[in-house]
Amino acid sequence: MHIIVIGCGLAGLTVSIALAKDGHEVSILESAPAMLYIGAGIQITPNSSRILRKLKVDKYIEKYCVEPVDLRMQRWEDGRILVETPLKEPANNQYGSPYWHIHRADLHRGLLAAATDLGCKLHLDSRVVSIDPPNCSLITKNGLHGMSREVVRGKSDPPTPTGQMVYRVTLPAKDLKDIPELEEIVTVPRNNHWLGPNGTVLSYLLEGIDNTLINFVFTCDAEDWMPAGVNQRPGKMEDVRKRFGSWDLRISKMLEHVGGVLEWRPLPGWVHPSGKLCLIGDSAHAMTPYLAQGAAMGIEDSAILAGLLQKYPSVDTLHETLQLYEKLRLERTITVASASNNSRFFTQLSDGPEQRERDEYLLAHPGIQSGHRNIRSQTEFLDWLFGYDAYKVLEELAPPSPRMPWEEH
Repeated sequence: MHIIVIGCGLAGLTVSIALAKDGHEVSILESAPAMLYIGAGIQITPNSSRILRKLKVDKYIEKYCVEPVDLRMQRWEDGRILVETPLKEPANNQYGSPYWHIHRADLHRGLLAAATDLGCKLHLDSRVVSIDPPNCSLITKNGLHGMSREVVRGKSDPPTPTGQMVYRVTLPAKDLKDIPELEEIVTVPRNNHWLGPNGTVLSYLLEGIDNTLINFVFTCDAEDWMPAGVNQRPGKMEDVRKRFGSWDLRISKMLEHVGGVLEWRPLPGWVHPSGKLCLIGDSAHAMTPYLAQGAAMGIEDSAILAGLLQKYPSVDTLHETLQLYEKLRLERTITVASASNNSRFFTQLSDGPEQRERDEYLLAHPGIQSGHRNIRSQTEFLDWLFGYDAYKVLEELAPPSPRMPWEEH
């Protein structure tokens, strides 16, 4: 089958790799005139690293990956540790696949190399201006902006702003190595979170091409709006220092060494009636960043969609196959999106009794526990999120004959 993928993002490249491995002819249309490897650090959790390893992408990216030992949540004002949750040990021993920190550019570069090696055809400077789904073979669309969302849903469907913004910055860890207060932050691979009123700060280490990097993410309420169709642009350091200057002294120390930031705004039927166009990744379910699952959900989509097309390869049942793809993915992505939003409000409580009660609870309930109020420390949620195996989901489907899954009642 000839399949067109619109958008050369993380989900688009992952689904292209999975489809090409199964023998499909894949063309990738990218509107940019050249590939620009931009962005900052991202987190690849076990539910998605499992898929990348299955697709053998790990050989392209593993040298750039850092495995964080744990997640440490701290009070915004003084850095007091509230809770520590292990990451590396349960990822490898319980969920069977690593938890990675990697620069988005290094992941993107590795995915593109893997796709190219498998024969995927990339067409740059190729903006899609119209789509006629009934006369196509199969088109998948990834990415938040673009006309495919409108075509699939039959109406204008612009992303909905969340009311928050993110400042991202990545710099060489060696730039901070001589600051005693920052020694642990720049040497220990860890997810460092500071929880504050209407905002959070996150830091973690990355392996760059030439040296170790440190990635910072500052999340806070937005004071103005970006132009339509724009969700990132260079930010102003004076704005970051103003918003976070009264936080933990270590954050102020770090900000003294930062020259520039990237300002980013998280913005929020998957199958066209023709049965020949579907959405994946951000175009289907844009995620807020509070659980680090945006890339992971798109990677999961890719594995499920490619696996279904391998299992049910007939063009005659393509529409039903895409509907099954949506059925298998919709509830999970809705749950993750909702949990991400809830995590925002849990971590960004304003100073006062509710925040103090939360902090006391976290101090009294360390590590991972059943029923924990913080879902990043809750056994049941982490098992459901990180333990997800897209390939087992596919294996458990009924065989393609004599009855298809969509024919069962």
